[in-house]
Amino acid sequence: MAGPPGASIHTSKEVKAFLAARPGRVHLERLPAYSPELNPTELVWNQLKQRLKNRVFVSLAELTAAVLEQISQFEKDSKLIRVFFQKKEVAFFTY
Repeated sequence: MAGPPGASIHTSKEVKAFLAARPGRVHLERLPAYSPELNPTELVWNQLKQRLKNRVFVSLAELTAAVLEQISQFEKDSKLIRVFFQKKEVAFFTY
């Protein structure tokens, strides 16, 4: 028996158009429903949590500013981002 189709966003007109504009360049891979070890985004979140641990934020604005600063640093560090995709569990990603 096949599993559920996944999030409807993955079959939206916008996604279909995006894929059609890039024939052979993008392949969608269905992952198990809960598989954080297969998701590079979880590696980013883990890195973010490591960088912000043991800090006290007295307001949501302060926390937001710290998170945005870290994300900005991630954007500048392409080597770090590549490391997230080189983990053997997410080796199905290519760049």
